[in-house]
Amino acid sequence: MTKNKFSSLILFCFFLSCTAGENHDISVQEHQEQVDAWHESQMEFLQSDQGWLNLIGLIWLENGVNTFGAEMEELSLDANVFPEKIGSFILENDKVYFDPLVEGVELENIAIDSKKLVFDINAGIDKRQNFKNLQWNIIKRGDSFGVRLRDLLAKDVVEFAGVDRFPVDLKWRIKAKFIPYNPIKEVMITNVVGQVSPNASSGYVEFDFEGKTYKIDALANPDDVELFLMFADDTSGESTYGGGRYMYVDRDFESDEILLDFNMAYNPPCVYTAHATCPLPPKQNVLDLAIMAGHKNFGKH
Repeated sequence: MTKNKFSSLILFCFFLSCTAGENHDISVQEHQEQVDAWHESQMEFLQSDQGWLNLIGLIWLENGVNTFGAEMEELSLDANVFPEKIGSFILENDKVYFDPLVEGVELENIAIDSKKLVFDINAGIDKRQNFKNLQWNIIKRGDSFGVRLRDLLAKDVVEFAGVDRFPVDLKWRIKAKFIPYNPIKEVMITNVVGQVSPNASSGYVEFDFEGKTYKIDALANPDDVELFLMFADDTSGESTYGGGRYMYVDRDFESDEILLDFNMAYNPPCVYTAHATCPLPPKQNVLDLAIMAGHKNFGKH
């Protein structure tokens, strides 16, 4: 996600009555424009082929042959549009193959008519497949392999009208500190389907707001220039998604200063589709604070 560097316009900000002025080196207008641009890029991504609005299925594979087509009731594919059997996924020795049974199946936009290797994480193979307006790829979660299925003409994409958000407010653009862990900390993260996996945390972000200090464990390796933050707060389950929200922030290795702009807090994929495997914030990242900034909840997920 694109990050913006902020110019110094302290005096302009002062005359526009910004709050907590020591944290701000940008005008209200410029800040609004930057957050608006970020928001628009988020909306464009959601509607893109790789966005979350077009996900219509997540099929967990069993070892051996797994058939794929309109006969799969959980996918609700239109039997008048798609054949009963489009092909088969074959899971063997941590590799996934696809064997087409109809004409028109493509592998990375090239037509195929025989069994092909489509996923081998050890060899770095991860190939996209298409049939008509369907697109799919393989994902691996823990020891499980799944097919992430998209309908590029899904109703949710065609009818998408945007995501509500809180008013942009400079008070939620906060100067914080990054405090490294030495050695790095292992954080166990649970996702929405109950899978648990260890994640490296090279440190935590600490910030003050209205006289209180808060901490968020950052998921990152020691040499990562970008920190991934997952947090829940007192708006979670009310105006925002109950499973928390996400942020990416830059780390400057020459300083411990971190710029948190909660106006750019965004929703996990599970807000937009029931077919995602979103990680959830660990309990230490549940904040006793109502962060009324960033994206609000969306839809029924």
